[in-house]
Amino acid sequence: MTSLAVAAREPASSSFSVHRHEDLAALEPLWRRYEAAGSLSGFQRFDWLTAIDINVTRPRGDGAFVIEVSDAVTGQSLMLLPLVRKTRRTHSRIEFLGAEVSDISAPVLAAGYRFQADAGPALWQAIVSTLPPADLVHIEQITRMVQGLPNPLADLPGLELSPKKSFDVAIQGDPETLIDRLVNNQTRRILKTSARRMAERGTVRFLAATTREEVETLLPVMVAQRLSRFRELRRFDHLTEPGIEQCYQAAALASLGGRGPAQIFGLAVDDEWIATTYTLVHADTIHLTIVTMAGGEWQSCSPGMAILARYMRWAREKGLTVMDFSVGDMAYKSGFGGQARELLTLRASLTIKGRLVAAIENGVSWLKQWVKEHPVLAGRARTILRYVKSKCR
Repeated sequence: MTSLAVAAREPASSSFSVHRHEDLAALEPLWRRYEAAGSLSGFQRFDWLTAIDINVTRPRGDGAFVIEVSDAVTGQSLMLLPLVRKTRRTHSRIEFLGAEVSDISAPVLAAGYRFQADAGPALWQAIVSTLPPADLVHIEQITRMVQGLPNPLADLPGLELSPKKSFDVAIQGDPETLIDRLVNNQTRRILKTSARRMAERGTVRFLAATTREEVETLLPVMVAQRLSRFRELRRFDHLTEPGIEQCYQAAALASLGGRGPAQIFGLAVDDEWIATTYTLVHADTIHLTIVTMAGGEWQSCSPGMAILARYMRWAREKGLTVMDFSVGDMAYKSGFGGQARELLTLRASLTIKGRLVAAIENGVSWLKQWVKEHPVLAGRARTILRYVKSKCR
């Protein structure tokens, strides 16, 4: 990849100047300074995005780039926006870099600067002025806040409210009493039963991986448990895609010794690993990305719930104050005290072809949401469709 920095094609805004950087490595010194003193989530850490770029983006032939937004008057760098241009058979599109394995779309913000709420249109105009040619911009999972500051992407024009929500909870006080203070009665009963049943089967051990050997032990367990579970549910798992497993491993190894954000945990009874979690840690927040558990005879022990309780306690012991349960409305999140947060979606057409693609994708999204909200009717519709197909063969 080149280290070319492309300036805006025209002065799109009197407030901002923009440059497009096509080499992440060339931005590493600035990125590290932002990590140390600015505002960002664990999903925008340099090591995490570098692992994605090397193992996923480049092998697919996609092009990662970063838009740097600066103050047009002072030249002060204000934010970094990591994106990727994807070329598909029918069109080209720009998405947030790492969207396949990340749950937060937010820029990397410089310390000491706060974008005004009315800056959205000018910021968007500046960004568009330096994008590479594409038909569509599609960014999902835009949060309203990023590390306590307003996310400037949430003020861009034309945003839609996503049907998805993220969940998080403040974790404070004594680590030993944290879980009992957060959970509801049902989760408390599950955890109590889980602890008793695991203890009856052997010695319970919780591990936060700190060595290469531990990472290389836990990661294959995580992958095997996850793939087994998704096969049972007949769901597609992105871990089957080329480069995804390697991305998780590269990020975990690069993070050893606290150098990066990735942290993998395991829960074992005697010598058998029965659950894992893969997380990202930055500043005061721990982000849950994957939780897996053994099935079969271990299902009655609720190993997934058990490892969540243990790693939340670990996070509090490390001084963290926010537990991010990521995207998805699953019961266990509210059971651990998780509060729902709105997410936003940007779908902006840049060409006529882009408008057609956006219309089709909006229709598909609507249909998926309708099926989720009307499962009985959707089931009947699928039955009728299968019948019609059988008669047409």
